Formats: sequence, structure tokens, C-alpha cells
Amino acid sequence: MKKLLTVTILALATLCATAQSTFTSTLAAKASKEANIYGIVECNGQPIEGVAVSDGYTIVKTNKKGLYNLVSEKKNGYVFITIPSGYEALTAGNDVVPQFWAELTADTQTAERHDFALKAVDNSRHVIVAAADIHISNHHNDLKSFRDVFVPKLKAEIEKYRADGIPVYTMCLGDSSHDIYWYDYMSDIGYFRKTLADVGYPTPFFNTMGNHDNDGATPYGENTDFEATAKYRKVFGPTYYSINIGQCHYVMLDNICYINKPGGKKATGIVGSRNYKVDLSSEQLSWLKKDLESVTDKSTPIIICAHSPMFQYKNGMNGTIVSRLSEEAATELKLLLKDFQTVHILGGHTHRNRVTYGKSDASQPDIANITDHNIVAVSGSLWYSSGFGGPMLGSLGEPAGCKIFTIDNKNIEWYFNPSQFSSQTQFRCFDMNTVRDYFKTNGEVRVFLDHFPKRTDYSTLETDNAVMIHVWDWADGWKIKVTEEGKELNVVRKKAENPQMIVGLDIPNTLWRIKFSSNNNKRKAHPHMFHVVASSPTSTLEVTVTDSFGREYHQTMVRPKPFSVNIE
Repeated sequence: MKKLLTVTILALATLCATAQSTFTSTLAAKASKEANIYGIVECNGQPIEGVAVSDGYTIVKTNKKGLYNLVSEKKNGYVFITIPSGYEALTAGNDVVPQFWAELTADTQTAERHDFALKAVDNSRHVIVAAADIHISNHHNDLKSFRDVFVPKLKAEIEKYRADGIPVYTMCLGDSSHDIYWYDYMSDIGYFRKTLADVGYPTPFFNTMGNHDNDGATPYGENTDFEATAKYRKVFGPTYYSINIGQCHYVMLDNICYINKPGGKKATGIVGSRNYKVDLSSEQLSWLKKDLESVTDKSTPIIICAHSPMFQYKNGMNGTIVSRLSEEAATELKLLLKDFQTVHILGGHTHRNRVTYGKSDASQPDIANITDHNIVAVSGSLWYSSGFGGPMLGSLGEPAGCKIFTIDNKNIEWYFNPSQFSSQTQFRCFDMNTVRDYFKTNGEVRVFLDHFPKRTDYSTLETDNAVMIHVWDWADGWKIKVTEEGKELNVVRKKAENPQMIVGLDIPNTLWRIKFSSNNNKRKAHPHMFHVVASSPTSTLEVTVTDSFGREYHQTMVRPKPFSVNIE
């Protein structure tokens, strides 16, 4: 009975969330003899010429009458447009997903009409909210944290841009849901789309697929990756597509190949281990080649949004860059992008902040134009830490949040927007004297370290008066300066575990739940840690961090500084 009820409610949630373009133009349209999909693209009754229309395989463009004709095998089950610069697709009611796609309903022998309406807008200046790993799964207090913490903070952050007439859009980087909980917690991908409307999400919302947005009820087989996207395609439409906003060309890709071999954790409706690999299918790369051919101005910034990062520093620090894609896909992607001056890749998946500059690896000149942004999760660590009543923390201890990109024509800047703090707060200072005392005397810490002896025991720290500074979005070009009574101290960057993560996330997630996974015995060192040694335990330090755009962030650190579960 429970399973039947769950499936019924999931079906209703999906049906409530399948809004798409149902617009019908009054402009005349007639299918060509060969076409089995046709229609009009218009703005206020006026046809728009040159709009790209695709089924994910073929791309055609509208003529002077705004008419397109497409011959399709209708495999993907949808048709979509590439929204042209200077326009936005409509949304309906409180739904925030733009209506740039339509579901196909007829067989391949039947010509079906699908029209699209756009509205004109000046978006040469615009703002992008890059949000990853929202993971709405209807537990861990996730809905409350999303509705009452993340969304209000985001609304306040973007209000300053809206007040200046600058349009704001969200690019969601996948894992909006969590596959293993779809059926037990009635929270499939349709439930997520409904949640966006229910919480009053404040911007148009363009989505990408993550590994957890696949349907774990899909049996392992030759077509698992495609079949597991069926519900997603019903709710959000294309799994890969493109948009023009201002002078930027955005491409949304699905770089998760879902496998779902038998085995793994048992849950209602789930028939496999939900495993996957990071890669780009040949179909996507073929479509991407056609899509990018239309971008004739190679100074146009290309911004690729996908779930997993594609290029990363091998050890988290500057140096050798490796690709997470297969060698074949990485080679093809680099070839398709090589002629563009500026390429940004936005991804999530790892629940941590990291920016990789292709130009920093001199041995790979073919990626010098690429900057890969790995962005911490909106959910932090699957909402666990906030669900326990603590701060919202990412997988290595940085705060949960999103990244804000400000685009002025072709100039692109960005900053990290933590969910629980001002965007003017970009780091935390730890007084290691008080951290050491906390680790010595706190009973839960001692029990945790007895179970997981490979983790960092800060009670044994030998250096007195040490200070550790965690810069949450540190990247190439950033600077840090620490002074004590006017004297500049030597700052050393070295990986270290964030003590906040141990007390705010790992201890509740193990001791409180009585779940002692061996994974918690792996040291989780963060590369964005900076260390100084002060001359006394009570001196005041002035800490200034400057980002790559010259913005300064300052804190006066009065010591001794308390250490606790909460970020202070």
C-alpha cells in the first residue's frame, strides 16, 4: 500500500510540474512536405528570424516569417529553441522554468506544430546565479533550509542588480533531486520543480542533469543512460541545449553517463547501484559541434554548464590539470572550443569550491582558454549539518552557497555567495590555541577520534599561537595579508582539515546517527588553508584577502577567539 501511495503521489507531482510551451501563434504556419515538426517563433505577434530550433540532433533556423521546419526521428521526445540574445522565454504563473521547449506527442509520420513566444529584454548586462547540488529529497530538514535560508538570502543578494534593471538568471548545475530517495520520500525530479514554484524562487531557472537526477528504477542495460532520463525529460525537457544571453553563449550539457549496475544500497523502487561515469555522449558532441558553428564571433564568451567539473588541478593546488572525461570526449571537447577566446565551465558534484585555470598548465596550451569553476553545493553536505541544527557546510567545511557571475557585455566577474553570511565575508579565521583546547576537552571529539584515528587530532598541535585561515573560494590571482600590531606575518599555504567540518558535520553524522563508516577515517584536507604564527595568544590580527578582481575582504581577529560548532 505504501509503495502504491508513493508512486501515485510522485505521478501527481510530476504532472503538476510538466509545464512547457503550449503557446499557439496567430501567425500562419505550414509544414514543408518532409517536416514532421514545424512552428513559429514570435515576439508580440512579430516573427523572429534566425532562431535556432533543434531536437537534439538536427538544428534548423527560422525564416523571415518566423517559421521553422524540422525533420526528426523524435527520439528525445521534445523540440527546443536556442533563445536569442535580447530575448527571454515566457514563464507561466509561479513556475520559473522558461518555456523554450515543447513535448512531442505525435508519431514520426505525423507533422506536429509547436510555437514559441519570446519577450524582448536588454540583457547585455546580466547576472548568473550558478547553483549546484540542491538535493531536495524531502528529509534532513532540506525544504525548510532551502525555503527559509537559501532563497531569502539569494533574493536579498540579487535585489541590488534588479534595482539597476539588470536581469538575473539561474543556471542550476544538476543534482536537484536525489535518486535513492525518489520513491521512499516522494521527491522525484517533478517534486523539485514544484518546490521551486512553492518557495517563490526569484529568477528564471535553467536546469542541467546530475547523476542523482536519473531514475534509479531503470534496469541496467544497453540503453540505461537514455531511459533513466525519461522522467527528467518529461519535467525539464532537453538534457542538453543552449541559450544566448547578451553577448554570451551558454551551453547546458549532461556529462553523467548513468549505468545503474545491480547491487548497491537498497531503497524502494531502486533496482541498481546508481553508479555512473563522467563523460559526454557522441550525440551531445555531434550536436555541440553544430551549435558552436553558429557562433561565428570567436570573442563570444562560451559558458558551459554541466554537473561534474571537466578539468581540475590534479592535487587541488596549482599545477598539472587532468580531465574527468574520457580521453576521447576530452579531446573532442577541446577541439570544439579551441578557437574561442574565453571559455568558462560551471559545475558542482564535489560539494566544494575550486577554480582551475587552464592557462596555468603550460604543458596543455589547448586548454589555456578554459576556466573550470567547481562550485560548492547549495545543500552543503546533503543538508546534514543544517539538519542537525548546525551551520550549512560543504564537503570540506566551506559554507554552503552559490556563485554569482556578473556579466557586462563580454566582461565576466564572479564571487562566492555563502547562504548564511554576507557576500563580503569570504573566509574564516581559527585561533588554533582555542581549537586545540576544544579538541582536548570535548568528549564527542575524543570519541570521534577514537573511532577515526587517521583524522586530524588538533589536540596534539605543538605550535603555540598558530592561526589558520580558510579562504572559501581561493583561486589563482588572490592575495592574503596578515599583520600583528602593524608587523606583517609570514603566511604559508598548506592543506589541512577544517576543524569546523569535524565538529559541525562529521561528529553529528557519525556519533549522533551511530553510523561509523570507514569513509570517515579518510583525512579530508582542504587546499585553501593558510597558516601564520602570532607572537602571543592575545594579540589582535588584521587579515585582508584580495580576490582576482581587486576586491578586498577584511577581518579584525581579536584573540583569544572562541571555537565552537557555529561559524563565528
